[in-house]
Amino acid sequence: MVKSDAVRAKGRHRLFARLLIPYLVFLMLAMMIGWMIYQKTIVLIEKEATESHMNLLEQSKDVLDRRLEELASITQQLAADTRIIQFQPVTNPFNGTNTYRIMDMNKSLYDYKLSNNFVFNYYVLFKNSEMVFSPGASYSYEHFFQRVANFNQMDSRAWSTLIANQFHTRHMLPAQSVMMEGLPYSMLTYLQSIGYPGNPQGVIAVMIDQKEIQKLFQGLHISDGGWAYILDNEGKIISSLSPGMELDKVPFETKRLIGSKGVIEQELDSKPMMVTYTKSSYNGWTYLVGQPTAVVLGKVRYIQKIIFTFACIFLIAGIFVAYLLAYRNSRPLRNIVNMIMEKTDALSQQRDAIGFIGETVSGLFQNNHRLQSEIEQQVPLLRAAYFQRLLNGQFVSSRDADVLLKHVGLDLQGMSYLVTIVHLRGFDNGYSSDLLEELDMKRVLAKEMLRRALDYDGFVYDIADDQFAVLFIYKADQVDSYKALVEQKLKETRATINNQLKLVSVYGMGSVCDSLTGISRSYEQAREALNAQIWNNKEGGLWYDELPTDRNHYYFPQDVETRLIHLAKAGDQTEVEHLLDELYRENFEQRHLSMSVMKLFLFEMWGCLVKLLPQMELDQQTVYSRMAVLNGSNDSYDSMRKNYESVRDTFQWVCEIANENKKSQNVELIETIIALLQISYMDSELCLDKVADQIRISKVYLSQFFKEQTGINFSDYLESLRMEQAKVLLQSSGKTVNEISEYVGYSSSNTFCRAFKRLHGVSPTVYKKLNTQKYG
Repeated sequence: MVKSDAVRAKGRHRLFARLLIPYLVFLMLAMMIGWMIYQKTIVLIEKEATESHMNLLEQSKDVLDRRLEELASITQQLAADTRIIQFQPVTNPFNGTNTYRIMDMNKSLYDYKLSNNFVFNYYVLFKNSEMVFSPGASYSYEHFFQRVANFNQMDSRAWSTLIANQFHTRHMLPAQSVMMEGLPYSMLTYLQSIGYPGNPQGVIAVMIDQKEIQKLFQGLHISDGGWAYILDNEGKIISSLSPGMELDKVPFETKRLIGSKGVIEQELDSKPMMVTYTKSSYNGWTYLVGQPTAVVLGKVRYIQKIIFTFACIFLIAGIFVAYLLAYRNSRPLRNIVNMIMEKTDALSQQRDAIGFIGETVSGLFQNNHRLQSEIEQQVPLLRAAYFQRLLNGQFVSSRDADVLLKHVGLDLQGMSYLVTIVHLRGFDNGYSSDLLEELDMKRVLAKEMLRRALDYDGFVYDIADDQFAVLFIYKADQVDSYKALVEQKLKETRATINNQLKLVSVYGMGSVCDSLTGISRSYEQAREALNAQIWNNKEGGLWYDELPTDRNHYYFPQDVETRLIHLAKAGDQTEVEHLLDELYRENFEQRHLSMSVMKLFLFEMWGCLVKLLPQMELDQQTVYSRMAVLNGSNDSYDSMRKNYESVRDTFQWVCEIANENKKSQNVELIETIIALLQISYMDSELCLDKVADQIRISKVYLSQFFKEQTGINFSDYLESLRMEQAKVLLQSSGKTVNEISEYVGYSSSNTFCRAFKRLHGVSPTVYKKLNTQKYG
């Protein structure tokens, strides 16, 4: 009796443990799922925080790039100013009429800092005269570098060397301490030389207060041990955005910066740091920001603490609730177990109570149910394998097909069959894990919609991620109306898939067959019809017997090829694109070429590109690597269309290279023309024909080219150049109007006077008198 009570007590404890353990397992499972979700959430939040930080840095970089582009525009306008150009050769600025030039220069220079707060001030430094000009003021080198802008690291001699020995184009001097009119500043200096490469005549120096740059990056919180720098394309420090940081040393190995932008986590001085960087495509500068990881991910760490706290509370509360539920639910079961144990010999066998009940009451039922479930699970696999063999034509005789048909639980004898292939568009725009998951879901839903539409008239079988084979089954008396029945069901399904899944479906339908072994032929016919429908980029369905028959000749005559080559060499992208579209419509849409003929056509197109390689000195490997795709591609209309798109992209690449070559030549040519006009404008015989002869181009091309590049006519530019020089002479020289007209290139003073009055509203004599009184 004592032993029986001990066994019962032990059984009650086991029963309680059996009920408690599932609750605890469920609780731990929920905790594990929550932990995985938590991990993904933290990763996403960290990614969002770093991306937000990167976006802020990118925005600041873009603003600074636009500011620098404004400086480039300002310096280009100043470099093209006639007064600045004419003052370049002056060596004695205070001799004769040069004094009036200085006064005119002081008056005419526009004060850009009034409209652009990024510009602290700008100065034009001339090499020959050693004069410095700014809006409303002029200085000698010695006075300027001692009283106006005293650079701690450069004196007037160093500046003279910098101006005379190098031609600076959009060059930025790193931030350095400068005494501007007695006040200390940290300045960046933007340099743009005047004159010509190899013969600099001076420099335009734009002063930028480093505080203005720091304002652009003020959204980047670099306190609490952070730092930020701007590096040029050689890795040298242009500006430090962190007050108090050293300018000659970056606390990070810049060699680790890979790519145009990124985020790197590293311990610097035993402190976890997050380094964010981005490189400018405008000037190659690198923007580098380092912040303590705890600062950047402060919000993430706060969320982590909250989640950990609530997880611990949830775990303790869950264990307590699981204990209560297990105790309450075990009470009625314990009574049943005690009753069964009293009437059986389970005590001697030490059997588990719940296991004993399961074995004696429902053992046979469970075993039978298990066997039935296993058989039912195998049936879909057997049917799928059977249909695959049917579609692929792997049955030698109808008898073998009929035997296996009964084995999978189907009776399709004496029926007529038709195969249709359904293609879902929307699965070929690139893949990601989220997109694949979404497309899998849509594919399953689309398959289910097809099954519901078929009802008992057929079966659906997967043949690809975006394609289904549909086997329609009809009785013999329905064969005459099978087309209408098939089209009706597919039309209904197509509308449902389009409305609910936002996918476009395309169908290819084969012919009717009367035997199971003929299904493979109907399948191949449906595939060919579907490929033709995809090839033509059409929606809906196409029957095999509607396919065109003439598919053996492609269109690409010799004159079209010659024209295409000439257009590509000329860089005419519009005409090349138009011609390629015509070839596409003719060969892909109208002719419906067979696969072998289409390959011949594509090889012919690639051969046209190969002919261009030696003529334009292009990179042959680029074309050969793209052409190699055709050999490895599968024989499908979709792969042929994609290969033609590669041909189109390669022609686009050829046109872009041709245009780039033309553009570089155009810049050199316009500089040559303007330099010639600057030197020879005094020649009265200088005209469009003479300039065209000197540079050996036609005058028609010269006229059009000059208007395209400068925005004004050749004659208007020459007249403006002569008039600007005439104004200078009228204001500052003692020459007569006749002498001035002859000096600036006019053969007749009357012609000069009429042109001057037309442009300035007064005659040269009146203009000279007014300016003499003004400066006299």
